[in-house]
Amino acid sequence: MPDTPPDKRLDGWKAIAHYFRRDRTTVMRWARERDLPVHRLPGGSVFALESELECWSTAYEQVQAETASEGESPQPPSADRLTAPEETPPVPPPPIQARRWHWAWLAAVPVIGSGAFLMAQPAPSGTATTKSVAGVGSTATPRVAMPADPQAASDYAAARDLWAQRTPASLRQSILLYRRVIAREPGFAPAHVGLAEAWLIFREYGEASESEAYRQAQSAVGVALKLDPDLAGAHRAHGFIRYWWHNDGLAAKAAFERALVLAPDDGLTHFWYANMLADKGDDDGAQAAYDRARVLLPGTPAIEVERACAEWQAGRDAEAIAALDALKARYPDDATIHNCLAWAHISRGDIVGYARDYRRAAELRGEVGMIALSDRLDAAIARDPATAHRVLIADARREFAEGARRTRISPAFFASSMGDRDTLEQLMREAVNLDERWYSLNLTRRMAARWRDDAEIMDLLTRLDASDSASSTR
Repeated sequence: MPDTPPDKRLDGWKAIAHYFRRDRTTVMRWARERDLPVHRLPGGSVFALESELECWSTAYEQVQAETASEGESPQPPSADRLTAPEETPPVPPPPIQARRWHWAWLAAVPVIGSGAFLMAQPAPSGTATTKSVAGVGSTATPRVAMPADPQAASDYAAARDLWAQRTPASLRQSILLYRRVIAREPGFAPAHVGLAEAWLIFREYGEASESEAYRQAQSAVGVALKLDPDLAGAHRAHGFIRYWWHNDGLAAKAAFERALVLAPDDGLTHFWYANMLADKGDDDGAQAAYDRARVLLPGTPAIEVERACAEWQAGRDAEAIAALDALKARYPDDATIHNCLAWAHISRGDIVGYARDYRRAAELRGEVGMIALSDRLDAAIARDPATAHRVLIADARREFAEGARRTRISPAFFASSMGDRDTLEQLMREAVNLDERWYSLNLTRRMAARWRDDAEIMDLLTRLDASDSASSTR
């Protein structure tokens, strides 16, 4: 079965116009001048996907609103657009699943180890490969690939800069610019990779749900790989998606390794690969990959922070907390540090410490959903610290219902850390019935240590554990 329901396809200009409740001339102009995502088929017919239209309309309106609120004149989506005043596209009919602030809690394992916030070097995403006369692929000297069209090249560079700023407004604009580049040069594969990377970060800093962001990113990566099967950045993004969203460790490992064969000196790939290895419990492999990333991307705070988190993932809690506290003093505005500290605290059953660092992360991100959850968590702690973690589990269940979380390992870990056996068993049985597989050796190892004398819990954990160490003992 597919991971998400298929998009509804709208065939022809009439259907697309009806979706927006406008005439055909208007939507044809939007496609020409504002990069409305319309796909053309051989012979001249067109179609569009509802999810892409909804995303385009929302992003366009939000960019215009934010630039206007900042005292700037809204810029037209195309530099060569010199026509009449802007006609703002309407908000399309709401999707079945309403938008929401998806990362309102720090209970998703990918938030710890994804490392998605580090800006990629321009070269890896555009690394060129050459073919020998025998047809064997070989990695050429890394270079920055740029679109041939001057306007597309300018938009591509601007999209990279906006992506690196990592604000909701800049990421929306980055997505729009990548779409403009793709509209001008649909065969330029690095733009599709850039679009995927923008969606991967937008899920953390914007209002796209996990399911929407990963679906969009996966679609973009699929196009990139069809255009250029040897594009290292596409394989890196594919590995990220396979592990952190699809929970497919084997496919993710293969994708990262392919990316490293194609571009062995890509620091971002080594970094993302290290995060996956740390989560899977391969401490030696993770440390080696982190070292390689540090050499290739010297002075990058994100690598230093994630490596400190990896100390906790390897079970060296005291060292991890000391390192993270030191980093907190050096980088007081880094929310990821507080995220990692929150996990380290709750793993010891310290819900008060978790709540303290969770709130600080919420404040740094300025995310109203997180702040609201922090308020509920603090109120629950005031009532009874022993049961306060159930606020987090209830929020996780909401996300399951909305399709924003794929496994129950995080809330199960919370229940385990707080000694809540009944809730832990319930979550584990649900996970077994849904055929979940849990790759995070860090979490499963800690659960096993706590419940090693409980035959029922250990049996459930054995059935869920998909880590390499578990596979080797079966």
